[in-house]
Order: sequence, then C-alpha cells, then structure tokens
Amino acid sequence: MRRAQRSLALAGRHTNLLRYLERDSLQNVAGSLVERYMPRSSQKQLEIADVFRELYAAWLVLAPLSNHAQGYWRSWWCPGVVTSWLRIEVNRFHRCWLGHIGYGWATAQVASGAAAAHIIDEAFIAHAQGLLDHTVGDTLRAGFARYVLGSVVWCQAAEATLQVARECRAGMMWSEDGCWLMSAKPFAGVGVEWSDLREQPAEVLAWRALVADGLLNIRMNDASVQRLKESVRTALATDASPEHKLRTINAATRSFHHFARYAFDARQQAQELEAWVWRRVNRHLVRNTPSLADRYFNLRQAPWDTRLHFERKSYLLDKDVTEEAWLNLWNPRR
Repeated sequence: MRRAQRSLALAGRHTNLLRYLERDSLQNVAGSLVERYMPRSSQKQLEIADVFRELYAAWLVLAPLSNHAQGYWRSWWCPGVVTSWLRIEVNRFHRCWLGHIGYGWATAQVASGAAAAHIIDEAFIAHAQGLLDHTVGDTLRAGFARYVLGSVVWCQAAEATLQVARECRAGMMWSEDGCWLMSAKPFAGVGVEWSDLREQPAEVLAWRALVADGLLNIRMNDASVQRLKESVRTALATDASPEHKLRTINAATRSFHHFARYAFDARQQAQELEAWVWRRVNRHLVRNTPSLADRYFNLRQAPWDTRLHFERKSYLLDKDVTEEAWLNLWNPRR
C-alpha cells in the first residue's frame, strides 16, 4: 500500500488514478479502515459504510498527491502547525493583518482544481465529481468528504492566492474550508476579508487570536467553550447509563483539548473550564458511582504542547512513522 502511494506522490502527471482506485488491495484497505473507525455501520452493512469506503478509497489515492500543494495544511498535521505559523508570522515577521477567504462547497467543481494538481485522468475526475454530493453539511460524512477532496478541488484557487501573497510579501496557509493570509498591510485582488489583530480579535478554527504588545495571543473561542458546556449539560440530562454519560463528556472534553493544547493562552481558560465540568460530573455521576473517577478525562492533567511545530512534509512517505501513527492519520474524527 505504501509503495503504491510513493509512486503516486512521485509521479509528474497523474494519468491512471482510477486504476489505483480499482485495485483490490486498495479497496481492501479502504474496507478495513471503515471496519476500524465505523465498526457498527460496517457490521450492520449500512449504506453509510459503503459511502465511507468510497471516500476512503479516493483519499488513499489523493492523500500523497496533496504533498505537492503549496501552503496546504495537510490533514495529518496537528493544529499546532497552524498556531506555530501564526506565531511566526506575528512575532517574527510582524504581520498583524489576518485575511480569510472562505471556500464554498455548494458550488465546488473538481475539473479546474484537478488540472492545477496535474490530474488528467478524466474517469477519475468524473468519479471525484460524484463524491462532491457528500461534501455539504455539518455531518461527519460531509467533513470527511471535504478532507478527502479539498486539496484537489481548491488547488487552482489556492495557487492563484499564493501568487498574489508572494507579490505582497504575505504568509499563506489553506485548508479544505478556506485560506488564511498574514500581512503587514491589507491588499486587494483575491476577495479576502481583513482584520487588524491589534484592533480586534479574529477567529481561526477553534481559536480566538489577537495581538497585544506586539505578540500573538491565542485562546479558545467562545463557540468552543459553549460547545463543551452544552455537551456536558446534554449528556447529564439524558437517561443513559453513568458510564455512557461519562464517555460522552470525555469525548467532548478531548475535542476541546485537541485544539486548546497548542494555544499557550488557553491553559488558564482550560483550568477554569475543568472546575466547571468536574463540579457537574462529581455531583451527578461520581458521587453515585465512585469508580468512574478513574475514567474521567481531567483537563488539568492533560498534556500541553506549545512548542513551535514544523511538521514533516509527509507522514505517508517516511519510513520512521509507526504503524499506529500511520493508521491514526485516517481517522475521520480527528
């Protein structure tokens, strides 16, 4: 499997991608990934399992090609890559204007981006175009479909923005949902919306970013905090077992921590939230079932990682990546 991905990553122009997609070995890997990450849907042979098998097969082909996309925040890079990029842009290069360009999936097309990514297999392009039906919405399927197709669909748009950014000496990073720019001063020409982080904070993914005394300050945004609190309230209000309630609360807290751990200024915020969550978990769950205390995900004890991250270009091609880490790259919930 990895040998096939290496050959894809090193190819100059990609002419026979459908041939890779149809290989039994690749289809078997896609099926195994569905079994691993969606076991209930796979066991019950639900339609959604077939959809995810199709998406996984396409991702196994497209993921190594995304390494050619300049400025692309690859799906196997941690959120710390984004916070590190912002810190370097502000603290080192003194770029305090944050620009954003949103990508609209409702009208997305594959052909133009595929051409920019040097994909000329018309049969594969038609297949990928059919997968676009899964990209719209807030479901796990929609988010995963955007992961799969984003580096191709928006490749042409990102290249055009990158050219302007270079001319204006601005930094750029993009993902499947949009593009961020950091500049010493705003500029026109790419449909970007600008915010001066010295004057007002702006939201980037799950964070709230601003510049104070010339340095970047990043903490979790209000929506992320409220999402965690609402998840706790909703879980405790259900008729589920205490064990299930705690699993739900832990999952929500881990989702919060997934982004918070890379933002230095979010640590105090997380400690305050931890006290709020624990009061409710202790009152409603642990007092009646003390054994649950050992399974509780405590934000105060969770690891933090505020060092600068310069991720390797590709986890797909490096032999020193462990099998466990490699498999975790394909988790649709990451």
